[in-house]
Amino acid sequence: MSLSDHEKRIRSFRFRLGVAAGLMWLAILVVVLRVVDLQVLHYSKFRTLAYDNHVALVPVAPPRGLVLADHGAVLAENEPTYALEITPDQVPKLQDTLQRLQQLLGLDANDMRRFRERRMGRPDFDPVVLKAGLTPAQIAAVAVRALDLPGVQVVAMLHRHYPYDALFSHVVGYVGPITATDLKDFRASNYVGRNYIGKNGLERYYERQLRGTMGYQIKDINARGLQVGTLREIPARPGENLLTHLRVRVQEAGALALQGKGYRGAVVAMNPNNGAILAMVTSPSFNANWFVDGISTAHWQSLLDNPGRPLMNRADNGLYPPGSCAKPFYSIEAIQAGVIAPDYHTFCAGNYQLGGHTYWDWNRGGFGNTGLTKALTWSVDVFYYKLAVKMGIALQDKTLWRFGFGSKPPIDLPGGASGLVPTPAWKQAHLHAPWYTGDSVILGIGQGYLLETPLQLARAVSALANGGYLVQPQVAKAFINPDNGRVEPIPDAPPTDLHISAEAMQAVRKGMEACVTSGTCHTISIPGITIAGKTGTAQVPVGYKNGHTVYNNDSLFIGWAPVHHPKIAVAVVVEYGGHNAWQALPVARAVINAYLQPNEKMPETVAEKTAAHYDAPLAIGEKGSVNPRPAQSAIP
Repeated sequence: MSLSDHEKRIRSFRFRLGVAAGLMWLAILVVVLRVVDLQVLHYSKFRTLAYDNHVALVPVAPPRGLVLADHGAVLAENEPTYALEITPDQVPKLQDTLQRLQQLLGLDANDMRRFRERRMGRPDFDPVVLKAGLTPAQIAAVAVRALDLPGVQVVAMLHRHYPYDALFSHVVGYVGPITATDLKDFRASNYVGRNYIGKNGLERYYERQLRGTMGYQIKDINARGLQVGTLREIPARPGENLLTHLRVRVQEAGALALQGKGYRGAVVAMNPNNGAILAMVTSPSFNANWFVDGISTAHWQSLLDNPGRPLMNRADNGLYPPGSCAKPFYSIEAIQAGVIAPDYHTFCAGNYQLGGHTYWDWNRGGFGNTGLTKALTWSVDVFYYKLAVKMGIALQDKTLWRFGFGSKPPIDLPGGASGLVPTPAWKQAHLHAPWYTGDSVILGIGQGYLLETPLQLARAVSALANGGYLVQPQVAKAFINPDNGRVEPIPDAPPTDLHISAEAMQAVRKGMEACVTSGTCHTISIPGITIAGKTGTAQVPVGYKNGHTVYNNDSLFIGWAPVHHPKIAVAVVVEYGGHNAWQALPVARAVINAYLQPNEKMPETVAEKTAAHYDAPLAIGEKGSVNPRPAQSAIP
């Protein structure tokens, strides 16, 4: 071997050695840089990821606040139950898992549909209930297959329940599964881990107070993804309990009088001095419990097929012509404005002639010489036909607006209708016709285009009962802290002084009291209780026959008791109730009697579920619509 060959080998070896050393140092540099990246530059990020490999943050929904009647009976409560939850981002093959659970637990199409609806608009890391109210057999079937069902777990939860089923459905409302539409009105971050949200009634209006504050648990997770312990817990804070003015006995009396006889209509009972809602009944009603987990197709179809439209809250959304119940308010304004004096009299021959048209009194034989007291006692139409012409449409409209008609009452419930107070401008805009004197004549007996809600009628008659103050209706009375029982009253809104003269008030109250003692309301009389009231019969079109419109009559009543020291004001509407309001009167009588004579025995009903003392309210400070129907048209 020559020297040159030897040198070449040495040089080749050194080159290879240098390359190897360079590669080694490069590898060391890469490792060092990676360590710096992991441990210095992105330490917080990777520490969190590593931590998440063995812990899980589990949201804990708080108990929803209870809804209580004034005497303490629970109107909305929470029942413990077990549910199957799925966390979508922890399930490798969600559709396969759903199919397997459907077969395993015998789930139907409604269960799968409700799961899809609950999941819409929610992040995949948020658990979604697949099935609530699991049976022991279903719990066991899931438990033995836990390792094969990642992201699926059985959880204990509180299930909303309404003990009175359909009795308070429209006013208390109900909760239901959270949807994307619901979260448009509330922050989505406040509903991670929650299953329900208020959908209607008090449950919706006071959602923020009732829902409570979310809690969290930091769970220790083993290599198989199973929870083996709790590292830390931030407790959930229960929602505040809501105490209402509602009285079960009064609500039930109204429901029995309406629903028990198959009537369609509504009752509103309130304290005329402060607007406290004592009862708000709609007939027919529906079972609020059907909606808690998402209503089934069969139940939903049964509600849609019901001609009585039970989902519509007739009490504050049903629109009705008030009929003769409008007469006391016109009387007040006419005296106030000097159109008539309290001792004004006119002759009723049984009809009134105007512009070649005859307007008949309900008593075609006439009432003869008639003053205000007699006109209210016997609801003399001719008296009010003539009064309408004297007043004119401008003063008529002023009357109705003064007493709160034509605007939504400011009540602590969502929705509600404003009603319709017709004006010449309204008629021109909607019917393209001028206002005629005949329109005012019909409006003078509460007919024509005028539409009001039972709640508006109850509020208006309360102003007659309390001496001329328009109160703000309110269902809720106070919030009760679930931790210490401290009661925080909800203050009454200040009433609006209508500045009604004593002269006008005395004249109208006298006529309404006589209406009960000797007039059209006499069947409402209750021994030992003084009542003032006014009946109403409103014609509504129900169809056509032989080229003519066929009308039926709604029966109405407004009134209060006792007369001189009022405690309750009532408005009742019975749809298609017949002539002379005979069907509305026993309903109002039952409600007034239930409130003012609480010791009188009631029929055995769902009231048996409540405490024995219906009228022992929890004192503040203690612990512990139907669519608008066309009304009778006036003839010019």
